[in-house]
Amino acid sequence: MKRVELLTKIEESGVIAVVRGASKEQGKRSCEALIQGGIKGIEVTFTLPNAAEVIRELVSENLDSSVVIGAGTVLDVTTARLAIMAGAEFIVSPTFDQATAEVCNLYQIPVLLQSFKSTIR
Repeated sequence: MKRVELLTKIEESGVIAVVRGASKEQGKRSCEALIQGGIKGIEVTFTLPNAAEVIRELVSENLDSSVVIGAGTVLDVTTARLAIMAGAEFIVSPTFDQATAEVCNLYQIPVLLQSFKSTIR
């Protein structure tokens, strides 16, 4: 049931802001500004240095339960587990990895695959 509740929370957020940055501090400040500005969906990418720490801090400091914080650019099961243990409520991956999907299923965390479609004709 947890997965369904999280998917509903993601849907209700309306917009998911994808946060990247050159440093942990820059990424965290960006996330905080987005939340203060009313954005309810945050995806912290694992291209951000110390992304798991940023997720952990955001989850522990965020008192607004309508904000959903997830992890992006998750390429393998180890990264997925780090994100989940840090408190990520969803995982986004550019590719399908069965072990990653299985660990997300184990913890009832939604795993979403990025889709890249060309609009050039």
